[in-house]
Amino acid sequence: MTPNRIASAAGAAVFAIVGGWGLVVSLDPAVDPAVGPLVAGLVGTSVVLAVLHLVLAAALAVGALRGERLARPVNVAVGTVLLLVGLFGLFAVGTPVNVLALNGAANLLHFAASSALLATGLGASRTDATPAATRRAG
Repeated sequence: MTPNRIASAAGAAVFAIVGGWGLVVSLDPAVDPAVGPLVAGLVGTSVVLAVLHLVLAAALAVGALRGERLARPVNVAVGTVLLLVGLFGLFAVGTPVNVLALNGAANLLHFAASSALLATGLGASRTDATPAATRRAG
C-alpha cells in the first residue's frame, strides 16, 4: 500500500470513531448546553461536527479503497477542510458563532490531522515503492 492509502485508511478509522463517539455524546439530553459535550472529557464537539467527521471518514475510506489516484486528492481535500475547521475554531471559540462547539483541544487535533493528511497528500511519492516480486508474493 502507498503512504496515501495508509493515511486515508488510518484517517477513516480515526474519524469514524471520533465522529460516532461525538454523535453519541452530542445526543445525550443530560449534557449542559452552556458547556457543550466533550469527547473523552477533553475535546469539544457537536452534532454538526460529529456528522462532518463521519462524512470525512467516508471520503477517506473511499480514497483508501479506490487506490492511489483517488487517495492523494482526498487526503489533500480532507486536510484542507480540517485546516479550515481549525482556523475557524481559532476565531470562534468563546463566541456565539461557535456552532461546532470547538475548544482548544479540538483545534489542536484538527490542525494535527490536517498537517498529517496534507503532508502525505502533497509530499508522498506517487508510486508504490514495494518491489513487484514482493507484491505478488503477498
